[in-house]
Amino acid sequence: MTIKTIIFTALLSYNLFACATCALMVPTAEVKLQLDIKDKSVKNIHFVWEFSDIYIDEIRAQYDKNKNSKLDKEELDIILDIKNNYLQNKNMLSKIKLIDSNENSKTLSPVYENFSLHIKNNQLIYTFDGKVDASLQEKSRLSFVFEDDEAFFSFVVTDINTTSKEPFYEANPYLFTANILFSYSGFNDKKIQVQKKNKTVDASSDINKTLVKEKLSQENILKKSIEKIKSLFESIKDESNPLTYISLLLFAYIYGVVHALGPGHGKTLVASYFLTNDKSYLKALFISLAIGVVHTFSAFFLTLAIYFFIDALFAQFIDNAVFYTTKISALIIIFIAVYLLLKKHKLYKELAKPKFTFSTAPHPQTCGCGSCKVDKDSTDAALIISAGIIPCPGTITIFIFSLSLGLYYAGFLSALVMSLGMSTIIFLSAVLSVYMRKKTDTNLKVKKFLEYGSLSIILILGLILLIG
Repeated sequence: MTIKTIIFTALLSYNLFACATCALMVPTAEVKLQLDIKDKSVKNIHFVWEFSDIYIDEIRAQYDKNKNSKLDKEELDIILDIKNNYLQNKNMLSKIKLIDSNENSKTLSPVYENFSLHIKNNQLIYTFDGKVDASLQEKSRLSFVFEDDEAFFSFVVTDINTTSKEPFYEANPYLFTANILFSYSGFNDKKIQVQKKNKTVDASSDINKTLVKEKLSQENILKKSIEKIKSLFESIKDESNPLTYISLLLFAYIYGVVHALGPGHGKTLVASYFLTNDKSYLKALFISLAIGVVHTFSAFFLTLAIYFFIDALFAQFIDNAVFYTTKISALIIIFIAVYLLLKKHKLYKELAKPKFTFSTAPHPQTCGCGSCKVDKDSTDAALIISAGIIPCPGTITIFIFSLSLGLYYAGFLSALVMSLGMSTIIFLSAVLSVYMRKKTDTNLKVKKFLEYGSLSIILILGLILLIG
């Protein structure tokens, strides 16, 4: 097995085990449905998933083994196998129900087949069929829900049609769900009646398109940053211009900021931690910087390992690197939550004892009084590791590009600046938490509620990462 094969095998987990702090990189699929209706029954459902162009740019960087800047058939076949292995085990991330006029529901379990993956207009299009036999009665309806419990894919239903003129139907897609009402006698409201050759876009469809545009605009910011960084790498290789280096670092910082703006466990975890613990603004700055550095350089050193040190014997290990680091991160987060919960419980138990009792005994280790208050660092390192250990797939892509050009120092510098960009956003969430804690410090009830509530959030985050 060649080094190139190892590299692309190792990065397969990017599509399946996405970084929890990199939610902006989660691919969004626009779902289109076509119902094949015969003899008053739905016989087949044709599914079309269209992914945004930023997604194809990302996977091209990983699976383009022959470096011809496009995905050939054998490369698409590899991607198709990866998708099918994940999706078929999860019923294609689809929940389909047939509901009659009396609201009695029946879950449909289609037989999925005819899987295909191709590229059209720089969009990755994934299609497949679901064989069913769903009898359509008057006022019966089909309900679709597309959802990935592990959050590796997100969906927006954008189009629904049928191959038959009858029955009439009303299609109401909304975000990742869709409801289709059928009638053989027609509908009173002609404005929202949808037929195969004469469809009218309803209000929910307009909302969907708006949401899709908003999602794509966020993705486009990342895409433009990545493309700019790549072009700057090429410029650096051709000519050593100081302005090019400055531009590279600027866009690396922008990428880090935008990258961290997406919803993920990093900011929530840090915010919850600082609500629970009495830390200073300086400590918030230090921890935020450390998380950003660990998060970025875990990806950087993983990429170096793939390129220079890993042979075929370890390919399977690297293939699951993100998966295992996610589980390790989850265990550390759970440990932090349980440890701090026990610590807080002991503290409030001591505070609940009768006051003004003279004693020469030393204060308990968990005491929070002014004379005993010590800024403990025992859980800081665990927080930094758990929030930052998961390798960042987006930065792995940029690192591979820089290493392929032989620009090791430029890749290192861009990694450092990316970490500063991510740390900026994490620091802001930490500062807000420190401020809120200081404001509520004099109110014991509010303080207690915030502390236990924040620790509960940390524990839940850990369990989600461990089970997911």
